[in-house]
Amino acid sequence: MPQPVLLSDYRPRAGKVFFDRADLMRILSVYSRQVSRGLWRDYAIDHRSNMAVFSIYRRSQEQPLFAITKVLLRGDRDPKYILQSRNGQLASSRSLKDILDVLSRQLIAVN
Repeated sequence: MPQPVLLSDYRPRAGKVFFDRADLMRILSVYSRQVSRGLWRDYAIDHRSNMAVFSIYRRSQEQPLFAITKVLLRGDRDPKYILQSRNGQLASSRSLKDILDVLSRQLIAVN
């Protein structure tokens, strides 16, 4: 008797993109320093089909000041991180550390 074949075993799996524990620890480290200074007060994490977004707010009713996006593009194995502000894209890199360095420099210039 023939064995049934599950097509799901042969289909490529859609990879969910999310911030892992190490990503969140790095992001929240920068975030908590700014909260203690009174500059930031709220954040949100959003998940879409191929990306995760960490948005930073001064007040919860406003648009985000900054958004760190982790996106997995088609054909890529490693995710790409993008830092955006209200005025547009500030940086993009394969390393979250590079993005957080740019974010820290932006904060020094603003203060």
